[in-house]
Amino acid sequence: RGGCYGSKSVFRILHMAECLKDTPRQCTTSKGRTESVAEHSWRTSLMAFLLKGKFPELDMDNISMNAG
Repeated sequence: RGGCYGSKSVFRILHMAECLKDTPRQCTTSKGRTESVAEHSWRTSLMAFLLKGKFPELDMDNISMNAG
């Protein structure tokens, strides 16, 4: 039994993440389409991952965890 979450907790977190796909943000994309919270969070996490080596003074792991 590894990790700090039980299987019920993991499935609950995954269900909550699934709900973010249907939760619209107030902002729109550069093409004017309403973006979901999940889309925004994914893109923010991807940016933090790709920029991690470029800005070593920033805590990109924290940025990734708080994306969105």
